[in-house]
Amino acid sequence: MAHMIIEAGDEAMPDNTGPSRAIMIGGGPAALARPTGALLVDDCGSLFHRGVLDSLGHTPDQLRALDRCGFDPYLHAAPTERVPSTAVREWLDQLATSGPVINGTAELAVDVEGRLVAIIEPAGDKAPLTLDVEGIPTLAPGLPGQLVPGTDPALHSFNQVGHELLKTLHRTGPAANELVGALIDLVNERGGGPADVLALLEGADPLLLAPVTAPVQAIRAIAAFSRARADAAGRLCFGDSLVYGRYAATAADSWIVAGGGDHALAAAEALLTGNPAAEVTVVAAAIDTAAANTARYRDLRSRHTADGGGDGRLRFRTGTEPGPITLTGTGRFTEGGVEADGYAMAIGRRRELPHAVGKLTYWARWAQGRITGTLLFDTDLHYLGYRLHFAGEGLVHQVDVTGAASWFLPAEVFPAEQARRVERMGQRATPPESGLTPTDVLPVAEQGARLAAARRRGTVREADTVPERWVPSA
Repeated sequence: MAHMIIEAGDEAMPDNTGPSRAIMIGGGPAALARPTGALLVDDCGSLFHRGVLDSLGHTPDQLRALDRCGFDPYLHAAPTERVPSTAVREWLDQLATSGPVINGTAELAVDVEGRLVAIIEPAGDKAPLTLDVEGIPTLAPGLPGQLVPGTDPALHSFNQVGHELLKTLHRTGPAANELVGALIDLVNERGGGPADVLALLEGADPLLLAPVTAPVQAIRAIAAFSRARADAAGRLCFGDSLVYGRYAATAADSWIVAGGGDHALAAAEALLTGNPAAEVTVVAAAIDTAAANTARYRDLRSRHTADGGGDGRLRFRTGTEPGPITLTGTGRFTEGGVEADGYAMAIGRRRELPHAVGKLTYWARWAQGRITGTLLFDTDLHYLGYRLHFAGEGLVHQVDVTGAASWFLPAEVFPAEQARRVERMGQRATPPESGLTPTDVLPVAEQGARLAAARRRGTVREADTVPERWVPSA
């Protein structure tokens, strides 16, 4: 049966035909959540497949429980040495190929008959195809994008900030109507950007802007990022781009890495190993407890810090929370009293909807429906991920999100307090003293295996909030 897919712009796109299949989009260690016989669509774009670092940040002693998930880290490294990335890559390849798999990407959509379908784009020159989705599809998109310094997980992009700004101003009452209309005209009709919005807001009544301090600060940070990206001649990047090999460590010889988590340390390691001339300063309020307990941190200090006996190419400047990006008059970056030619951002992650539900999100909004979410647990109250409910035209389509992405509840669906509760739950479930976070390979693999087991038993439970077990006592 041919499909007509509802697209942005109210256009319909014909696509290929295909059978009905259970499907999982995205993989990595979360592929353990794949339902039996489900088609796995993954672009092999994970850190383990495209990353430039030879080793994980963890040791077999820290990852010992992976043997229950089919990977024995002690076969590949000594107990206190770091586990090779190639060994993990081979294990993940085995997971992916244990059932039907397509190397590529996929998006979920609704056809004109209201069926949930998956539009699959195989890698290479193979033609795209569309499949009817059987049951609830599973997404494991990996880590969301990193934040621009000065923004926060909920106010992470110009579109998201603009939406929050307009929504909050509208709630203030008729006094803000003129400003709201001017903002809508500027952005929607004239294509204005962050700098244009700031110029408009400068002439607004300060009393009207009092309730929107956070969105305005985020717009200032995004505007600063845009100026720096234009003026810094390719010396500004996200830390992920360095770790995934999408950005050259040789773009500069002096670097600021903003952030105190393990992803910031990984970016610093990518710079130090990829550019023998690089000098790197990690600037953060503090080094996260989990990051400080990794083997990566130990190795970086011993190899590259002067006080650790290394070559002195790495410094840590703590006590300063990185703010909006600043360039000096000579075109250098400055942060926490440090100047450098390059700047890598690794301060946190966005709370955003997975890319694979973009068309599904459009359908729900086009149909003037709703997008809601619930949390998923098993009978032992282990967190399994979250479920999205897309309602419109009298229909409800559901999608389960698991793996690393499940710890970043999308701001478009879940309130900030719910996101904070999930974050605190993760810290209790995976104590930072272990050197692990909930998004690392071991916790993600365990979560995936638990989700698969709960589905087989029919014991997946939805909840509107975090169970009392996970709420710290006063």
